[in-house]
Amino acid sequence: MGTLGELQALPPAAVADRFGAAGLHALELASGGDGALRPRPPSEQVRESLELPEAASGIQLERALGLLIDRLLSRRERRGRTLRSVVLSAVLVELGGTWREQVSFREALADPERMRLALVPRLAQMPAPAEELRLAVERFGPPAVDQRALLSDPAAARATRLREAIRQARAAAGPDAALRVLTVDPDSRFPERRSVLAPFE
Repeated sequence: MGTLGELQALPPAAVADRFGAAGLHALELASGGDGALRPRPPSEQVRESLELPEAASGIQLERALGLLIDRLLSRRERRGRTLRSVVLSAVLVELGGTWREQVSFREALADPERMRLALVPRLAQMPAPAEELRLAVERFGPPAVDQRALLSDPAAARATRLREAIRQARAAAGPDAALRVLTVDPDSRFPERRSVLAPFE
C-alpha cells in the first residue's frame, strides 16, 4: 500500500484490526472526511527583558530582577491577576548561549517582595554572567484579593506579613534562612557565649 487510494480501498474492519483507532482515522482522512476544527486558544505573551550594560552577576542581577518584577506586575495585560508560575531566563556572555529556569510559586503571587524571595536564589544557578535578563509569565492565577479591614491592627498585619516572609525564605533557602541573635550570657568573658543564633519566630 503506497497511495491514499489504496488505503481508501481497504475494508474498515481490516484497517481497524491492523491499526486500531489511528487506522480508522487515517481511512476517514483518505476518504475526504475531517473532524471539526478546534482552534488553539491564543497564549498570552506577557514578558519583560532588560539589557545589562556589562556582564552582570551578583547584586547587579538581583537589582535587575527586581526591576523586571515591578515592570511585569504593572503590565495592563495582567488585569489584576496573580502569577502562578514564571520563566526566568538570560542571554549569557561567556558561553554565547541562553539559560532558562521555570519557577512555580507555592501559591499564586502578586506581591513583588515575595516574588523576589522565590526568584533571587535561582540566579545563583546561572552558569555565566548575563548580558540580558528576561522574565515571562508562564501561567496566571486568580485575581489578587488583598483587602484588609478598615480598622485592622497595623502591628498584627505586620506580624502576619513577617511570618509569611519567613516562611517563603525558609522554603527557598532552607530552615536556617531566618535566624535571630539571642542574648544568653552578656557578661561572659568569651564572646561566643554571650549570644547564640536561634530560629526567628
